[in-house]
Amino acid sequence: MGENKKIGMVVFSGTEDKMIPVGVISQGAAAMGYDVLIFFTGWAMFRLLKKPIEPRWPKEFEQMVPSLVDGMKRIKAPSWVDMLRQAKEMGAKVYVCSMMSQAAGLRKEDFDSSLVDDVVGVAAFLEMAEGGQVLFI
Repeated sequence: MGENKKIGMVVFSGTEDKMIPVGVISQGAAAMGYDVLIFFTGWAMFRLLKKPIEPRWPKEFEQMVPSLVDGMKRIKAPSWVDMLRQAKEMGAKVYVCSMMSQAAGLRKEDFDSSLVDDVVGVAAFLEMAEGGQVLFI
């Protein structure tokens, strides 16, 4: 492959329609040898807590949720959390935004250590992601 390819993701909303692609992209990119860096901020960081918030879907997708969930089970697709864990096993790194976690009164210890590598500022994340593609999800 020559030089290392790098992909970063900034994950903000935390709804299931966003979290599933985070799992798929991180797992796929890590399997292809990409350096994968994921920065959770906003509402998405609450999905990484030791006691995460309940999954939510946007209103416009509510009618489609049952068939999508059934379809995911039928094809035996892993959950976004399992895909993220698999990506981490291949070297992906997951970070939580320090400013947003402080604003919410959360510390690194509040997050699931099997998912979160560190709590960092946006400047640190951007420095790590420099030279790669960065997606906003």
